[in-house]
Amino acid sequence: MENVASKRRLSRHFLAAACSTGFLTIVPIALYGVLIVWSGDLGGPLNLVIVPVVSAIVGFVISLVVFVPVSLLAESSSLRRWQYVVAALLVALTGVVVVAWIFVRGSTQQYRLFLLWGSFCLYVVGGFFIYLCCLAVCRRIWPPSQLPVDKSR
Repeated sequence: MENVASKRRLSRHFLAAACSTGFLTIVPIALYGVLIVWSGDLGGPLNLVIVPVVSAIVGFVISLVVFVPVSLLAESSSLRRWQYVVAALLVALTGVVVVAWIFVRGSTQQYRLFLLWGSFCLYVVGGFFIYLCCLAVCRRIWPPSQLPVDKSR
């Protein structure tokens, strides 16, 4: 029974890591596609291989090193509460980055650095939100094992 529970838990985290890795891979590829359309230059055919591979590696490393330990903590406490907190953080970060993009237009180095870090934080928090949502869905598919009931009583 304990072996089944550990397999279910491992399956949930493996699928959640795959989903967040997919998200963390697709975002840079989409941004690179926008850059190609905007500039009209592919930058070489090797970039069409390098960008997806590097973004997949970065997404997998972030999922493995950051998301798995934090999600184990979230799973041991209240997973739903963690989802709400991460969703609120995601909305707040999105609002800050959009407001900064609209109202603080400028070419200063601080402005660019703020947008870069804000976008990176939005990228990582969005990936973690995908991880938590997938983990919650997987808990519905593979629920935590219940203790066996002694029917002899």
